[in-house]
Amino acid sequence: MKTILALTIASQFAAAAAVASTSSLFNELEAAMQTYDSSAQEQTEFERYKAQHLQEFNDYVEAHFEEFDAFRDQLIQQWGEAKVSDQSQFVSYSEDNRERLEVDFENNEIVLSVRHHAGSHVSDEQVSQAIERFKQSEDSLFKSFLIGSALNDGASERKQVTIDNGLRVKSIIAAKAQIKQQTQDQKKLAEQQADEALALESDPQVVEAASKQLKTKKAELDQLATKRIKNLTKSVKQISKTEPQQVTQVRIKMPKNGLAHKRAAQYQGQIAKQSERFEIEPSLVLAVMHTESHFNPLAKSHIPAFGLMQIVPTSAGVDVNRFLHKLDEPMSPPYLYVVDNNIEAGTAYLHLLNDRYLSAIKDPLSRKYCMIAAYNTGAGNVASVFNADGSRNIKRAARVINSLSPERVLEALQQGLPYDETRRYLKKVLVTEKLYI
Repeated sequence: MKTILALTIASQFAAAAAVASTSSLFNELEAAMQTYDSSAQEQTEFERYKAQHLQEFNDYVEAHFEEFDAFRDQLIQQWGEAKVSDQSQFVSYSEDNRERLEVDFENNEIVLSVRHHAGSHVSDEQVSQAIERFKQSEDSLFKSFLIGSALNDGASERKQVTIDNGLRVKSIIAAKAQIKQQTQDQKKLAEQQADEALALESDPQVVEAASKQLKTKKAELDQLATKRIKNLTKSVKQISKTEPQQVTQVRIKMPKNGLAHKRAAQYQGQIAKQSERFEIEPSLVLAVMHTESHFNPLAKSHIPAFGLMQIVPTSAGVDVNRFLHKLDEPMSPPYLYVVDNNIEAGTAYLHLLNDRYLSAIKDPLSRKYCMIAAYNTGAGNVASVFNADGSRNIKRAARVINSLSPERVLEALQQGLPYDETRRYLKKVLVTEKLYI
């Protein structure tokens, strides 16, 4: 439909296909490990097999970010900044890439931007026409977000922004920081994918093998980050050649929390059903959904995670598929974009964390704190807070957790979780839950 939006959609389908094939590769590895005997010849063959398939996974990750980086550089060159859809905002570009619509679910505002030559003027009529084009092209999306009328009814302000090399330099610096954050998030995903072996497994050989594989994967992600930053540096010269332009922005502010509660109301029935089914408090499901996506059913992160409860196909998606459908494979993005499927999967994953990964924690409140943190970072990282040697084994950690009060457990998590983002996540979910109790 739209050139740049089409690129984003194509990337999503490519990522979805790669996610499915990636999970298949690791399932083959798991099956091979189960049937593998200790002879030297077979060990050599298995190591070759493992190296080949891990390389295919690494190639996918590299290709995914190569496409992402090219799109980012194009936006910096043309708009001075790279704004794309994520968990908290929806971003759409017009076919000629002269107009941009942002729906910011976290800050409850809509921003329409029109890019034009410096010195030229954008009339109120042109703004109204641009709004109507977006309302028509994204009609079903707007209806689902309950914001169609808000484009005309909300309190608005208008200003001009100059796209110059100063803005582009700031965006390039931000892009470097984003690469580092994306690398950290990919490492966190790798840790979650290793939880089956490292958080629950007690066999020393299995734990050692999984630990080595995780260490190798993290090192390769660091190497990829270095390569991406070098490529970004190379693209700076091309970006800096672009002539200055201007952007006229119309910012429409919505009532605080109004849209979030309206969107939440759409899902109350399904949340109540799945909460009762999986014995998870509805207020917690709502708080997780609010924090993960701000009730945006089409939310997608760069991990990638999908939908209202931000399910990662190759970690939570695999666990839930095994639990609900006896399928040892990831959930597909189209499946996770269906609201009922996503709520079922997210609530089921909370249940798995509570009743499987964290079942050795006796106090319900202590277990709840650990469950919220594990939803974001995995049970292994939760365990590492309480094991003196940094072990990711949650059963060992539970012995320590069971000797502490819930207040002390929460304090330890807030101080000891390995990622700042997870510490913020835990606090935000607990605060947000109070809105829905």
